[in-house]
Amino acid sequence: MTSPALAAKLDFMPAHSGMAQRIAAFDWSSTPLGPIDGWPQSLRTTLGVMLDSRFGMCLCWGPALTLFYNDAYAPMLGGKEQRALGQPLQDIWSDVWDDIRPLVEQVLEGTPTLSEDMPLTMLRNGYPEETFWTFSYSPVRDEEDRIQGLLNITTDVTRKVQNERRLTADVAQLGRMFEQAPGFMAMLTGPDHVFQYVNPAYQQLIGDRQVVGRRLADALPDAVQQGYLALLDEVFRSGQAFAADNMRFVVQASSGGATAERFLDFVYQPISDEHGVVGILVQGVDVTARRLSDLALHAREAELQTLNSDLERQVVERARDRSLTWQVTPDLLAVVDPDGVIESINPAWEQLLGWSTEELVGHRWMARVSSDDHAVTRAVLESLRAGKPVLRFENRWHTRSGGLRTLSWVATPEGGRFYCSARDVTDINAAADALARSQAQLRTLFETSYQLQGMCTPDGIVTDANRPVLQAVGAGFEDMIGVALWDTPWFTGTPGMPARIRAMFERAVAGETPRDEIQLQLPAGLRCHDLSLRPIYDDGRVIAVVPEAIDTTDRRNAEEALRQSQKLEAIGQLTGGVAHDFNNLLTPIVTALDLASDPHARPDRRARMLSVARQSADRAATLVQRLLSFARRQPLQTTDVDVASLVAGMAELVESSSSPRIRLVLDIADDLLPAIADPNQLEMAILNLSVNACDAMPEGGTLTIGARNARALDEIRQTPVHYVVVSVADTGVGMDEQTRQRAIEPFFSTKGIGKGTGLGLSMAHGLASQLGGRLTIDSAPGAGTTIHLWLPVGTSHGAVPDNEGKTVDTTDSRGIALVVDDEDSVRMCTADALEDMGYRIVEAGSAEEALRALDDGLAPAILVTDHLMPGMTGAELARTVRARLPSTAIVIVSGYTSMADFDTGLTILNKPFRQHELAASVESANAAAPHAA
Repeated sequence: MTSPALAAKLDFMPAHSGMAQRIAAFDWSSTPLGPIDGWPQSLRTTLGVMLDSRFGMCLCWGPALTLFYNDAYAPMLGGKEQRALGQPLQDIWSDVWDDIRPLVEQVLEGTPTLSEDMPLTMLRNGYPEETFWTFSYSPVRDEEDRIQGLLNITTDVTRKVQNERRLTADVAQLGRMFEQAPGFMAMLTGPDHVFQYVNPAYQQLIGDRQVVGRRLADALPDAVQQGYLALLDEVFRSGQAFAADNMRFVVQASSGGATAERFLDFVYQPISDEHGVVGILVQGVDVTARRLSDLALHAREAELQTLNSDLERQVVERARDRSLTWQVTPDLLAVVDPDGVIESINPAWEQLLGWSTEELVGHRWMARVSSDDHAVTRAVLESLRAGKPVLRFENRWHTRSGGLRTLSWVATPEGGRFYCSARDVTDINAAADALARSQAQLRTLFETSYQLQGMCTPDGIVTDANRPVLQAVGAGFEDMIGVALWDTPWFTGTPGMPARIRAMFERAVAGETPRDEIQLQLPAGLRCHDLSLRPIYDDGRVIAVVPEAIDTTDRRNAEEALRQSQKLEAIGQLTGGVAHDFNNLLTPIVTALDLASDPHARPDRRARMLSVARQSADRAATLVQRLLSFARRQPLQTTDVDVASLVAGMAELVESSSSPRIRLVLDIADDLLPAIADPNQLEMAILNLSVNACDAMPEGGTLTIGARNARALDEIRQTPVHYVVVSVADTGVGMDEQTRQRAIEPFFSTKGIGKGTGLGLSMAHGLASQLGGRLTIDSAPGAGTTIHLWLPVGTSHGAVPDNEGKTVDTTDSRGIALVVDDEDSVRMCTADALEDMGYRIVEAGSAEEALRALDDGLAPAILVTDHLMPGMTGAELARTVRARLPSTAIVIVSGYTSMADFDTGLTILNKPFRQHELAASVESANAAAPHAA
């Protein structure tokens, strides 16, 4: 059983994590890291972030790179997982150590790495496996900024890479079959019959017109006029195939141009999925030569019938013409007797199947037919024996080389014989089957992708959405299809989002690929999506738009944890300068106190020194409040910010953290407008930019912090927009163009190992983007650098209430004031001030002592309590007093804490405070108490 003391030391690990429980139970005394209670805070913090993540992550710490990992990483270890925890990284991944060792050495030198689709042959389950991984290594530092290990964020992309390889091979095979098919083929999609593919034979048939990506109605007006569009519409509506033989098609490649008459055997085959018909496959053969031959034959026969003066000549010529057709046609022609014995065949049989005339004539038809097709062939023979013609059926014939060819037959009985004609459709059927398989595979990849993907027409109507989209938005397929993208449940649940998506869509249709990280209110809660809208082109125009998104909620949570670490790093950089400033502030205070205790000091000198001491105390209080606000973890809370006051207030903090060789200059416009921002985050951004600027001037220089009003053109609406521009400029070394382009990338730094995380500019850029502004950089080598934060203009100027100078009526006793504080000096000063206000004072050194006084019957008019005390806190004491004595006014005094600790309706007074501030808080608490209502 875990002791209470040890449990308190393990509170940095999330309770929901299975690996957290295993780490807690593991005997670490046998490892180089030693027992858990001796681990440094940096290791604990990094472990907490890792265990709380849903991404596969592992942490390697110490000289041996001792291995930790989270629940999502455990399956990636395979059979190694049972012995992996607490072991050196090289021992666990010895099979791939030669591959990852250079990356490990690189990150331990301070350079983060990122590898995408990296192939690794692993022995994690006892046998070699070809695997692919996308992962990053980031250095992890201890409290003294030394690299103690690495953090690995990884994803197993083996299945994705394998699927991409198979898809590429299948598409290539399908393309070859499609291109080399002897007949013409085309693929039409949608109710408008848009050409998706055409093979060379089809291209030649239509006069080499460019039709891919165009509607048939636009691309082939000659086909529309001849009724082919109506046939396609009927096939798409009914889902029934349409076949035709010897159908006339007059080709006119250009308006008013020459025409060519063609005769075609073809089929319109509908292609369907679970939602119905999605396209039509057109396949056929140009039989113009055969048609012309038949027409010539028929014409000749008619002519010969009128020339009965020479019957012998007519018979000879007729036989000759028929013999010519018999000899040259590529179709397989045969005469079969009623018993199924072949009487005669034309040369095309040997050309296609390889069997000679002697091997077929006199033998039964069934002898060369595949045994699987005997039943359908016997049924056809029975139909012919019954005198019924057979217009179309297929069977497979063995070839001399051992293969099978599929033949499509037409047969008619006449004069006790069966006259048969066949055409080879093997390649056409194979191409159609391959196309269907490829479409099914593409659909499977679409549905199983980890991305949220869809398809839209150029006017924004959704035509498809994959399963991840439907699961994320909690909607059915019918709720998404046929609706404008911005009006789907994906975005309608988030106020203001439909208009934002519509604006992005308009940019995509114009040819851009807009990308934005957005927050959406979905059934699973508030989620972050990295959304892009990718235009699809054909023949230089946008024919569709593909919305793609990745859920980045977990990644952003991890980034927020890193961002908090950046704050702590920045505070560490400030420590020396702030300590120096506090010594300067304390000096006049101590001197004034010594002078005040000297009864022989001159009154004028005593008054002057007390005034100086009060000013120093006020400056110290302001400096402390700014440091605490800077360090506080809180979400982005936008409001109208008086940028001029904020920048001026930051000057002292920035100057205290700068080298004495750096001169600070403020350049603030007199008519500066308010800006929409989070004041804490804006202060953090200014401080980070100022620290970077100082680092760029190692030999000293001038740091200029400015603020001005500006106008810029909105790229989407093409209208001028007002901004407040906060600028941080230095006279340092500057950047080259390559560095400037990469400056805002997370973790990119030019400061060298151990001198920065590379998050400062990235965080400032992210803040500006979230607020609807942007960050720009002006720099050149040797010419210094200026960073501009463009912030949207607010609606009103902020005002700070000034309570100084207000007086409080203290003429009569106002009741009992219960003063609670564990610091005797603070409690005494507070009690004296309250006594001057007319209260009778009862003091307590702890919350528990105060509760005992209440148990003895004390009923104070007001409770003034410190918050952070040993044992019960001031917030907990206030909650108890409010429950027992609802009419008691309550003031909580706090040096630093989160407002989330306090109940609503309480009056909070920040330390340090002056007497008029205490009086104002007492009046506010009395006004809020129930008896004052």
